[in-house]
Amino acid sequence: MKVKEFLQRSPVTVDPGETVEAAARTMAREGVGILIVVDHGRLVGVVTDRDLVVRAMAKRLPTDARVDAVMSMEVVSVAADTDARDVVRTFSRHGVRRLPVLDEAEIVGLVSIDQMLVVLAEEFGEVIKGVTAQLMFPHAGDPAPVPATAG
Repeated sequence: MKVKEFLQRSPVTVDPGETVEAAARTMAREGVGILIVVDHGRLVGVVTDRDLVVRAMAKRLPTDARVDAVMSMEVVSVAADTDARDVVRTFSRHGVRRLPVLDEAEIVGLVSIDQMLVVLAEEFGEVIKGVTAQLMFPHAGDPAPVPATAG
C-alpha cells in the first residue's frame, strides 16, 4: 500500500515570514499540531506546536517573531508512492511523528505515525480474518486442527 492511498487531508501550510502568533492561531483553527512552511511553493521547513512552545515562548520571543526563526529546517519527507512499510521505517529511523508527503516537489499531504498505526491495524485485521477462516474452516481433506490442551 502506498502512502498516497491513505492521505486524509491536505497539509496546512504557512509562509516563513508569518508571525508565530498567526501560526499558533492557524494551528488552533485547523486543529493541527504542525504547519508545513512553504516559500514560493517549495518546502523549506515545518513548525510544530512544540516548536512554538520551546523555541518561541520559552525563549520569550515576541509574538510577532517570524516562523522561520523557530521552524525546523532539516525536514524528513516521503514520496507519495512510498510503501507503507518504508514509511514506518522512516519514522523509526528519524524519530519524527509526522512526515510531509511529496509528489515530485509538490506537497500533497502529511502522514502521522498515529495514522500509520491505524492503517497497519486495519491491514492486520484483514490478515487475521484470513487466518481465522483457515483455522475455523480448513480445506476439504485437511485434518481438523487439534485443540490445545492445558498440560
